Amino acid sequence: MNIDQLHQAFSRRELSPVTVLETLLDEIEADKQDINAFVLIDREVALEQARTSEQRFANGTPIGLLDGIPVSVKDMIAVRGWPNRRGSRTTEHDPVPARDAPSVAALRAAGAVIFGKTTSTEFGWTIMSSNPHTGVTRNPVNPCHSAGGSSSGAAAHVAKGWGPLALGSDAGGSVRIPAALCGVVGFKPTYGAIPSPPLSAFADFAHQGVITRTVADAQVAFASLSKGHYSDPCSLFQRSFDSQPGKYLKIGWCDRIDADDVIDASVDQRFKEVREKLSKQGYWLERVDLKTEGFAHSIWAVWVARIFESFQSWPDEKRQLLDAALLCVYDEGAAIDTASVSAGRTALRDFHNRLNAVFGEVDILLTPTTSAPAPQLPDASACTQTDLNWFAGNSFAFPFNMSHQPGISMPVGTSSEGLPIGLQIVGRKYADQQVLSFSAEIEPILNLFT
Repeated sequence: MNIDQLHQAFSRRELSPVTVLETLLDEIEADKQDINAFVLIDREVALEQARTSEQRFANGTPIGLLDGIPVSVKDMIAVRGWPNRRGSRTTEHDPVPARDAPSVAALRAAGAVIFGKTTSTEFGWTIMSSNPHTGVTRNPVNPCHSAGGSSSGAAAHVAKGWGPLALGSDAGGSVRIPAALCGVVGFKPTYGAIPSPPLSAFADFAHQGVITRTVADAQVAFASLSKGHYSDPCSLFQRSFDSQPGKYLKIGWCDRIDADDVIDASVDQRFKEVREKLSKQGYWLERVDLKTEGFAHSIWAVWVARIFESFQSWPDEKRQLLDAALLCVYDEGAAIDTASVSAGRTALRDFHNRLNAVFGEVDILLTPTTSAPAPQLPDASACTQTDLNWFAGNSFAFPFNMSHQPGISMPVGTSSEGLPIGLQIVGRKYADQQVLSFSAEIEPILNLFT
């Protein structure tokens, strides 16, 4: 059931938040596919929240649409009283947060039942779904395949049907990519729209976002989460709730960003079919050129420098506790020269200027979310140096972290192997409502591909 259906059932007393939560937790506990979506589930604390919500419905005083709705939080976001391990054993002795992150506090204020924390790759560094400390998170569509990352568990449990909403984070595609690979909706709003205090070397890329099964659920969640907070000055911008019907919009599309990106035939074909379907429905579409030479290399130079910045002050004995692959990236960041980082930053700024010119002409941009469906899960020891640069072959998501623009991944059916394919819809900075309303408008068309 979606959020509105649950709310209506709670209001009519056909269901209760307690029974819904208990059923959900029992299903997670009985999982036979070993999806491994959670690092923590707090049944007693969640049941206490659910009972309080149930009483509000009994009194006829629910707080809103999220009241009683079970919600998970990625293990990169602080929840008071719960460890915030960030997918790493290096944080084992960190103090338990005494207060919620602003986004979690907003969920509580809306009456949501926060029941657990979801898996992430270590410190969210990659889009894979394997973690040497917490294990492999599997794709519910096909457990032999990756769930994507770094919001691995968030996408996996929503796709599995274990609750309608997950809170994740996205510094390079970490909400949209796993959503695409698992066949659900992943919304990364404008930078700062969901307040997130600047806590890491990736603060200027990092967004918080939501994973749901429908655009309507993303809209409900965003309405509660998108409020300014003093801890994040970037969240204090003026919100706009204006949007236009999609047939009044200029819609651009591009099927390549990194010129070296090899697009899977199933993704290429489905993206073409989507464009044709929208054109036949009367939408204005025009191709735009964003193809860029060496894009993955430019991004990677900046990324490894940020990884080095993240851990360079740590004592070596603590740093050696990191995942071996992450240590390789750290070493690469330590060795990279200033000229290479500067060249990478310059290339990204140049691309950003090109992107600004494109959005001077179009209102919405369509791309694939990922270049290929979910890959098979490799053996954890099979990671090579070439594999580390995950931007090579995944060029569609990161540019819109850099430009701070809102983007959403929508499911558009599956490949011939039955693996989900995602469509990315990007809007102008601060045009979150336009992205959501356009996505909701075309969702019935996209559902024709499922």
